[in-house]
This record gives sequence, C-alpha cells and structure tokens, in this order.
Amino acid sequence: MDFFEYASLAGEFVNNVWVQFIVGGLCFAIVFIFEAIALFTVAVRSGYRHKWMAFVPFFNTYYIGVCAQKNRFYNIDAKKIGLVTAIFEAVLFAGYVLYYVAYFLVMKYEVAVPTEVFNGLTVYIYELRNCPQELAWAAWIYNYLNRFILRFVDLVFLIFNIALLICFFQTYACRRYVLFTITSVLFPIQGILFFIVRNNVGVNYRDFLRAEQARQYAAYQNYQQQQNFNGNPYGRDGYNNNPYNNNGYGNRDGGASGDPFGGLGGSGNGENKGGSPFDEFDN
Repeated sequence: MDFFEYASLAGEFVNNVWVQFIVGGLCFAIVFIFEAIALFTVAVRSGYRHKWMAFVPFFNTYYIGVCAQKNRFYNIDAKKIGLVTAIFEAVLFAGYVLYYVAYFLVMKYEVAVPTEVFNGLTVYIYELRNCPQELAWAAWIYNYLNRFILRFVDLVFLIFNIALLICFFQTYACRRYVLFTITSVLFPIQGILFFIVRNNVGVNYRDFLRAEQARQYAAYQNYQQQQNFNGNPYGRDGYNNNPYNNNGYGNRDGGASGDPFGGLGGSGNGENKGGSPFDEFDN
C-alpha cells in the first residue's frame, strides 16, 4: 500500500494523476528493493525457507511474519499476523485499483461545488453531475467505495500491520522497536528501516528482557561488592573510630569517658569531689 501513499504525497505538489502514479511507483520501487534485500538477508542468516517471497509484493508482507516468528503479539503467532496482513493488503490494493478505474471513467463528469464552511472560508466539494446511466456502477464506486469501504479495510490493515511491525522490530531492533514501529506507521519508509537492522541477530524479546534484568542485577551486585555494602563502608575510617575518644577532651581526668567536660565534675582538681563545679558556694 506504500504505492498509493507515495502517489498521494505526490498529489500535494502536482495535479496530474499520471505524474502522481509515476512518482509513487518510483518511490515504492526504491523502498521495496531495500525491504526485499533486508528480508532476504535475514532469511539467509536464519535459514528460513521460501526466500523468493521477499521479492514478491503481498507475499513479502507474509514473509515479514516468517522472519519475525521468534516473537508473538499477545500470544498470536507472527506468521499468522503476517498472513492476515497480506490478505488485507491485497484486498485494499484491489479496491484502490477499482476505485481509480472508476475515477478515470467518470472524472469528466466531476464538478467542484463551492461550500462555505466558516466565516467566509470556502472549500470545494467534488460531485458527479450528468453521469450517464451505463456508468452508474462507476459512479457508485467513486462515491462510496473509497469513502466508506476502503477506509474500514484500511483501518483493519493498519491494526494488523502495526502488530506485525512490532513483532519484527522486537526481533531485530528490540531496544528501539517502539520508535521504529511508530516511524514505519507514520512514514512509508519501513523498507529502509528493515534494511538498517538486517544484520542484527534475531532474538526473542522476552528472553532479551530477562537477559537485561540479569545483566543489571549482576552490575548492581558488582557495585555492592566494590562499595562494600555487605558491611559498613565507613568501618575503617574516622566515623567508626570517633576521633574525639582519643584526644585531650576525653582524657582530662585520666579516663576515657569521652565527655569533654568530665573534669568539671570535681574529679580533676581534688577539691570538688561532688558532681557540681559550684559546690564551694553551697555553704
């Protein structure tokens, strides 16, 4: 479906439909080649069969699921997701082809009708006028197929395609699978992203998370050992051996009480034997 996306983007710059198709076809071919090479490289390294599918449209969508089979989406096999996605992609492509065939037949009966939207803002709505009866089927396709049916099919295809891309990028770009998936959905460049990660080793995402947790836990344990967290890390410095216990403050009376005011209690001058330095004033 990237072909019609490129053609639609080209339509923002040129009005000629054939030019849009040519530009869309060239862009699609370039990105498709990148994607095919990426899938073929992954299949060769992983030993997957039927590598020719990587070079055939629609089949290559299913083959994305084959290459991503190490992961599942909500316990759904990636190959099944790839198969359903490929079917909806083919239906969507056939629907758009039918729509454009009908459009070329009735385009000369298309009339732009000005419609005021808000505060003098005018937009043009295209309608068919005086379309002959023998082209009634084409008029119906023009009016309803793209507007209702294809939009619904496109939505279903998008949901399955997102699930498929998540499985693929979890396999080959597990650290950035969210970024790559969102980028592939917003911009038709998934083939280029596939080509970027083609040489990565495929992994199971859950096994990757377990390995990451084990690595982080091992690093934490190593940090604990280095900082001596199993005992007091300050046990061999001045905080554990109070420096005030061994200086003059604690030994004024020859004791080791650690009280810097111990000599004021009367034990240091031979006169004040009581506990108060003011005993001489008691009389």
